[in-house]
Amino acid sequence: MVKEKVKKLTTKHLIGYGAGDAGGVVMLMLISYLERFSRNVLGVDPVVYAGILVVWNIWDAVNDPLVGTFMDVMFAKAKTKKDKFRPWILRSIPILAVGLISVFSLPTLFDGMLCIVVLFLSKIVFELGYTVMNIGMGSLLGVMATNDAERASLSSARGFGSTVGGMIGAMALPVVLASLGETAFGFAATAVVAAVLGCFLVFIHYAFTVERNVAAQNTVKTEEEKEAEKVKVTDILNVFKVNRPYLALCVHSICICFVQGIAQGASAYMYSDVLGNLALQSIGSVISMPVMFGGLIIAPILAKKFDLVKIIRTFILVGCILLGTCFIYATTVENMIPVLYIAWSGIGTGLVTLSVQLQWGLVGESIDYNEYLTGKRSEGAIYGTFSLTRRVGQTLSGSLAVLMLTWFGYQAGAGTAQPASAILGIKAMVILIPAVIAMGSWASFKFIWNIDDAERAKVAAWKAERAAKAEAVAE
Repeated sequence: MVKEKVKKLTTKHLIGYGAGDAGGVVMLMLISYLERFSRNVLGVDPVVYAGILVVWNIWDAVNDPLVGTFMDVMFAKAKTKKDKFRPWILRSIPILAVGLISVFSLPTLFDGMLCIVVLFLSKIVFELGYTVMNIGMGSLLGVMATNDAERASLSSARGFGSTVGGMIGAMALPVVLASLGETAFGFAATAVVAAVLGCFLVFIHYAFTVERNVAAQNTVKTEEEKEAEKVKVTDILNVFKVNRPYLALCVHSICICFVQGIAQGASAYMYSDVLGNLALQSIGSVISMPVMFGGLIIAPILAKKFDLVKIIRTFILVGCILLGTCFIYATTVENMIPVLYIAWSGIGTGLVTLSVQLQWGLVGESIDYNEYLTGKRSEGAIYGTFSLTRRVGQTLSGSLAVLMLTWFGYQAGAGTAQPASAILGIKAMVILIPAVIAMGSWASFKFIWNIDDAERAKVAAWKAERAAKAEAVAE
């Protein structure tokens, strides 16, 4: 049996992998205008919009693991030697384009309840396309990377892509919309621009990437191995039982998404009601950006010498220490120096949330480890369920952010004349609570994650033994 030569991971592959998130973020930037479009152009009642928003969020949460499992099942049934995830990324492009353009155009052709129904269904179509693309892209890392250093490089590439996509969307789409006006035509035309740009980047993602280590799925197997490797919808339940690294990632995901949500939800209140200048918020974003870029650049370099999970743990711990000391400063000094607070908290937050950009490599490793434990390679189901945990963290933080402001006694319209309890509460929501919850993420990697060099050696030996058996069966 002739072994297939594994293609080298190149700069082209890294650019292609990052382009996927860039394209997705560009389109999501326009989706962030949907509430404004619904209210000002369609005239949808805010209460009605809030209701369908809940249904959309439920759909978003449910369809991630369903789509991922579907990809695994279809690949297992197809018994093909072709790629597993890239074809789905290609199929998602027309769904994304039709869905996004439909969201901002078709509802304007109808009135009343029919308008709402068309809006609802159009968004469902877009979310389906985005989920197919996103699950395919996330799962792709597991079949592109063959070691820890490559996982770190691909994770960094995705982080860069997400950042660049956000910058492109933030700079281009508002300009187009402002020049055309916030009218039915203006939103529809902007949707066309976002769809073309976003889908082009997703196509680059498809064209520039390659599935490099799926050969193990396609090697010749005995009948017993084939029966054992059949993919079932219930397989994901077993993953939680036996795969400690994946459990650690899920705990981390809920914690870190909660951190992002609670901090972002209270950030505007910190700048406007505590510091007295909302415009300072943009400076905070500028300061945290170099931290993110710097971390994404050095992480692949460090991963050549150190365990990626240790790198992430270190970033989180240092970030939490900075946030903790920043909270002491913010609560003991009567008049904070805004620039000092912004730099202090910005660096701390940047280090903590850098784990979001680097976590994708760990997802890939947990998929490899799951195959070692169970004999099944279920990238789609695992990544889809991981996406579900992210939404859990986002939902919890979004709800609690609103409730916490009430608990702390925040008074709308009072500006900087807020009661002391509200001022302290806002500081805690932006600085202290994120640091405490982020330590839960650190703890998940410290005490639950169990892949070390010894475990990696076992996995490598298992792969070598399986390859030898496959060669024997082929002969």
